[in-house]
Order: sequence, then C-alpha cells, then structure tokens
Amino acid sequence: MKAGRGAGAKYRLVFIDRLLTTLVHCRHGVTHDVLACRFGVDRSTITRAIGEL
Repeated sequence: MKAGRGAGAKYRLVFIDRLLTTLVHCRHGVTHDVLACRFGVDRSTITRAIGEL
C-alpha cells in the first residue's frame, strides 16, 4: 500500500515553538528533557526541532 500525500509525521510544535525551544536550548543550555516537559511533547520531538533549525 502506498502512503498518500501528507502521510508523514506531523509536527506537534508550530514553527514559533520550535524556534523558541532552539533559542532557549542554545542560549541557556536547557536540556531537551526540560524543554519537552515544558512544551508537553516527547524529548525526541525537541531533539528533531533543534536539529532542523
């Protein structure tokens, strides 16, 4: 079965939240675990967002 258009994983963080997590992590050294708890997502979501930006 082929996956349809838009079948990939959806972002649980909007762009501004991804930008904010990246800036806070880089500027203050806040860990991915703390950011994940703050934004109510999994740590891997934070890791991916920071890696992309």
